[in-house]
Amino acid sequence: MDDSQTIVLGSQSPQRLQLLKQLVSADRILVRPPLQAEEVGFSGLTDRLEISERLAQIARTKNDDVAKQGPDLENSCILTADTIIIVKDADNCLVLGKPDGKNWQKTVHDWFMNYYSDTIHEVVSGVCIRLPDGNIQMAECSTTVKFKVISHKLLDWYLSTEEPLGKAGGYGIQSAGSIFVESIHGSLSNVIGLPLELIVDEF
Repeated sequence: MDDSQTIVLGSQSPQRLQLLKQLVSADRILVRPPLQAEEVGFSGLTDRLEISERLAQIARTKNDDVAKQGPDLENSCILTADTIIIVKDADNCLVLGKPDGKNWQKTVHDWFMNYYSDTIHEVVSGVCIRLPDGNIQMAECSTTVKFKVISHKLLDWYLSTEEPLGKAGGYGIQSAGSIFVESIHGSLSNVIGLPLELIVDEF
């Protein structure tokens, strides 16, 4: 790809922007979030393959949204992504979203104690790249994360920081959420929100 090629990041995430800056210079990046805030979501999905398909659909829908925003983007490369947390609920898969609302602390507390403490969960990103010639490339990256046994005292402190708000699965591994991590297998940047390994060859 031409070193002068503009990369359009279809995301409002500051973490994704900082990660992308590790691959390309800031003057080549144009941030253009999708205009449509509503997403189809994962409600009712418990099968891993169906969750992957829905994740790819969300990343592609975001990309289509950005691509339609103006003729100034026609010769650019458009990058969109979506990152989710998948845990095991009995024999089924469950996607944990972004906590919000007045009861968000109880929600996150239950997630940590029921699904995270001394357990492995999966962080999955769906990535969609639209090249200047219109070609679409889709990819998925999965990282497994093992949390330590979580004490109520430490979790109460973490909830008091309000860091879980707006974060998939209720934690940020790039900041205070790292205190719970025992081990990671796979891409760290994927857990933060953008798997650099998948896109480095394009940019």
